[in-house]
Amino acid sequence: MVPAILRFYSYVTQFVISLILLAVGAVAMLSDNSTFEIDFLPWSGKDLKNALLALGIAGLLSVILAFKGKLRLLFVLWTLGTVFLAGRGIFASPHQFDGESDFKWALALLGGIILTVFGAWSRFKQPLGR
Repeated sequence: MVPAILRFYSYVTQFVISLILLAVGAVAMLSDNSTFEIDFLPWSGKDLKNALLALGIAGLLSVILAFKGKLRLLFVLWTLGTVFLAGRGIFASPHQFDGESDFKWALALLGGIILTVFGAWSRFKQPLGR
């Protein structure tokens, strides 16, 4: 029962993350702002716009394929990638938090994203017929 709940949580969370990346990338592409920047991510400007769109599409594809039982490894790799980007954004980016509570919220977000890896892994370990 717990692995099923974790899988559901992973699908929903990663689907929402992917939609947000895709939406922000689409809005950024439609704007004329050439200095577009998100402190948490390693890109800026046009590279960031392209990366957000590509990540959003890749995330959606990985969630949909994993939900259908195909390319489960891709979903595991996607969740690990989101953990890496979130962790890098929190600990190794120039972003500065406004206070201790903001940092704690960022850590809670990272913890939630780490949980998605366990859900993805539980789906990856299932036999193909299930």
